[in-house]
Amino acid sequence: ATDVQFKGRGRSKNVWESPPGCLMFSFTSQMNDARKLPLMQYVVCLAMTEAIKDLCCAKGLPELDVRIKWPNDLYLKGLKVGGILCTSSYEPKVYNICTGIGLNVDNEKPTTCLNAALQELKANSPRLKREDILASFFNKFEVLFDIFSNQGFQALEEQYYNSWLHSGQRVVVQDAHEGQSVNSVVTIKVRRELN
Repeated sequence: ATDVQFKGRGRSKNVWESPPGCLMFSFTSQMNDARKLPLMQYVVCLAMTEAIKDLCCAKGLPELDVRIKWPNDLYLKGLKVGGILCTSSYEPKVYNICTGIGLNVDNEKPTTCLNAALQELKANSPRLKREDILASFFNKFEVLFDIFSNQGFQALEEQYYNSWLHSGQRVVVQDAHEGQSVNSVVTIKVRRELN
């Protein structure tokens, strides 16, 4: 973990710069199944949202409704508070996955942070500490990664969609039809498979 980061990476060559007040850390994990690799970032996002909820509950704090903005961002009250990036490399028989996480815990500018949101919910609320978030995250990740590895992402889908930002959102879908561009407004609904 580090306190300040200047050359963080995001998706599509985006740069993530982190002033003091952010929790930033990276870790490695291993996986054998290449088909599961793209889903890893969803597991990490879910682990962080669940870790924050668990920590708030354990400390008697108001629950922060941190949501997952697909595919790899964390949002609070419509504003970005975190990002996750997973990269992988292949060695014989195993994929090494390097996961980097940035989470805005204390820095209110330019958007918002976890502790500012806590103060809005309850004046003089105790603050979340970065080391507590880190510990809570790894406790949660260990459990979810074990489920993911043994049962697949389907076992986590319901939890994931409960933390999803997009359920019920109205979006514009652009479709090319006979050389013409057609816009349609649709509402995102989560379809659950019945076994």
